[in-house]
Amino acid sequence: MRIPEHRRPSALYILIVLAVVVLFIATSYQYKLTDRMFPLMVGYFALPLLIMDLLALTDSKIGEKISIFFSAKTPEKVDEDADQTVRSLKQELMIFVWMGTLVFGIYLIGFLPCTPVFVYCWMKYRGGYSVRQSAYLAIGTIVFVYVLFEILLQYELYPGIFLYWYG
Repeated sequence: MRIPEHRRPSALYILIVLAVVVLFIATSYQYKLTDRMFPLMVGYFALPLLIMDLLALTDSKIGEKISIFFSAKTPEKVDEDADQTVRSLKQELMIFVWMGTLVFGIYLIGFLPCTPVFVYCWMKYRGGYSVRQSAYLAIGTIVFVYVLFEILLQYELYPGIFLYWYG
């Protein structure tokens, strides 16, 4: 299976994410049984999706079938419709700064307080939404996260290091 030159950066990115997911799964097995269930579920759902995404980039019959199944387009049509916007290295690194800030915020103050703050800031400053729309999206996100994890799954989300220090 051959990956065309113009799709190789995407394939490299998928391979990097795939390696991180495999490491994530391997690390999860070091946790207690109840603590590793959710990370393993996420990891094992991600594996086939990443593999299918990688196969869809190839010039093969299976790659074409996967592409048509998920996007109703041939790989050539997907290439034609792809976003051609050229982004600078600074713009790309800025996304990593945002994600790093999210991870650091979760580490310090936990999932529940950090989630609405991040969603609000992202939607307002990166997405260009109004204050009201950003606030609604942040509130909706925190309600969704709280109901899904804390109530339905009864999964205690990480509370942050500050809670351990001052709690």
